[in-house]
Amino acid sequence: ITQISDTIAQPLKHPELGKATALEAEYRRRLTRYYLTDHQLQQKYGVTFAEFEQTQVRASADHSWEADSDAIAWETATDGIETMQRQLYLKI
Repeated sequence: ITQISDTIAQPLKHPELGKATALEAEYRRRLTRYYLTDHQLQQKYGVTFAEFEQTQVRASADHSWEADSDAIAWETATDGIETMQRQLYLKI
């Protein structure tokens, strides 16, 4: 007979707990991805997203398509960070 740990068995006993745990794990995964994108773009441009938007770094960049693409990804990441943090703190 194979035994399973309480960590695995608990969501099976209480399906709603399993859903909440899976949802929290997904929020944390997304939050990590958004933080990584934010960090990579801060390193690339040497500024925060707010500074990037204020100083129009994007408009003066040599590769405007690349800068525009980065701006979209960066804005998505910063919005995603706020959203995921809010969802995690609400503990949905």
